Amino acid sequence: MPCSLWKTRFTWLAASLPAALAERGGPVHATPPLSSPAQPLPDGIAPDRDAGHGPVLAIRAKSLLPLTGEEPARGARLFAPLKRVDNAVLVVRHGLVEAVGRWGSTPLPPGALVRDVGPVCLAPACVNAHTHLELSHLAGRTRWEAGFTAWLQSLIPLLSPPQDAAAASAVVAAAEAACADMAAMGTRCVGNVAGSLPHGILVADAASRAAGLTVSHFCEWFGFGPPFAQGEGPWPPRCREAAEEDPFLAARCAPGGHALYSTGPDVLQTAHENCRRMGRVFSFHLAESPEETQLLTEGAGPLLDCYAGVVLPPDWRAPGLRPLAYALRLGLLCAGTLAVHGVQLDQQEVEVLAASGAALCLCPRSNRRLDVGLAPVRELMESGCLLCLGTDGLTSNRDLDVRQEAAWLRETLDVPPEALVRLLTVNGVAALNLQASGAGRLEPGAPADFCVLPEALVY
Repeated sequence: MPCSLWKTRFTWLAASLPAALAERGGPVHATPPLSSPAQPLPDGIAPDRDAGHGPVLAIRAKSLLPLTGEEPARGARLFAPLKRVDNAVLVVRHGLVEAVGRWGSTPLPPGALVRDVGPVCLAPACVNAHTHLELSHLAGRTRWEAGFTAWLQSLIPLLSPPQDAAAASAVVAAAEAACADMAAMGTRCVGNVAGSLPHGILVADAASRAAGLTVSHFCEWFGFGPPFAQGEGPWPPRCREAAEEDPFLAARCAPGGHALYSTGPDVLQTAHENCRRMGRVFSFHLAESPEETQLLTEGAGPLLDCYAGVVLPPDWRAPGLRPLAYALRLGLLCAGTLAVHGVQLDQQEVEVLAASGAALCLCPRSNRRLDVGLAPVRELMESGCLLCLGTDGLTSNRDLDVRQEAAWLRETLDVPPEALVRLLTVNGVAALNLQASGAGRLEPGAPADFCVLPEALVY
């Protein structure tokens, strides 16, 4: 559909978006999220981030992991003990942490409103480093547990733009609900893949900011040339108009790539170089499925059958390399790169990835749903690679609660909770280059954004 027609349709669509869409250059404030919708702050009692207004809150909990002074952790440092405050109180003024300490020994400001959240452990709000917000309306409509290509073939027919007002409204409502759910589950920062739908980035941006989330958009280049990958400048076609017209939105965006088998090597290299020049994080899917490895090494397999003549050009030839080696040859792996998945990595490749300086986002529940295997998590943790967690999108996962990725790894692989809490917080902040936001730690002056840890992560 021509961009002009979609823009006309989006005039109607904007009426259903939050006010943040019309005012997306300004801040959108929200109360610090609690992990469980069953434990909301009482009506009218919420830290107000607008300076000069709102009460002082004293939030009492059984325990708290503030991560004060914690830096991104790699290797053995991931498993170091975390300081835990028992019988804890978190003092919040104007949405910022004023004090953290033990109840009874930490002075409370006069008139502070006390909220006892019960026998739970609080931690800094989480980072969901990889998801697809603009596809939230497709939840439950794709094929799972039959392999990657079967899932992909079920997804592709669903990627057409909404054809009427009702369909457009459903896209908006689903993105809003997904973001609201993430905030309620204790997520603060999000790495969102943009560009699957025309103007989908506007839907995802408005919904995430209305929910009080800090969002980074990875504007995904796809294809090897026209009609997919075409045009000048850093932004792919489906994000270009929005990014060029709104510098505030563009500041939250980075050029990205889809994958080594679906995006031309020159397109990936240009996007990576633009990220380096702009000081942004470059992200792409890497080594997700056996079918990807087969296509790149042999030039054969179900992915070839799916993409030949549609995405892959007639003269395409397999590089004859495994995904990691191919990404290295293209110069994509270095500090400032966030690779996603890393399921199909052997021990030597794990070590090479760690040495490159690139970060890796693990999405274990999505990998399980698509039946592509499980990343070598223990080896990756011990290698010194910077690791974080993501849910992937609702087309390959049941929810966007990134805490459940950590809980699944704890229960399935017995990963120590200290490592998983770091992956959820300070490591995710570093992987998205959001340290300036103050997220990831509950210390004086930081945003008072917190979550309730699942039982599996409490120790």
